[in-house]
Amino acid sequence: MGKEMYGQSCFDSREENVSKKIDLEKNPNGTEIKVYQQREREKHGRYVSVPGDKTHTRIFVRDGEDAEKKIAAYFERINNRPQKWN
Repeated sequence: MGKEMYGQSCFDSREENVSKKIDLEKNPNGTEIKVYQQREREKHGRYVSVPGDKTHTRIFVRDGEDAEKKIAAYFERINNRPQKWN
């Protein structure tokens, strides 16, 4: 039980800044910390759906960024990626 880490509690919204002891043997990848970090990231942006995409792809856009530019960059990246299969 030597592996222990202190992270933020992410399950109780009333106590957001309360430290919670996380045992890394039960939770080796730090899932609770990753969930908390993702929730913090989502407070400073939003997900925007890609128009015309049948798989309902959504792109994360931070506050203050232009969603149209992010979508254009996404299409540019998708259309110019190297061909890996026949």
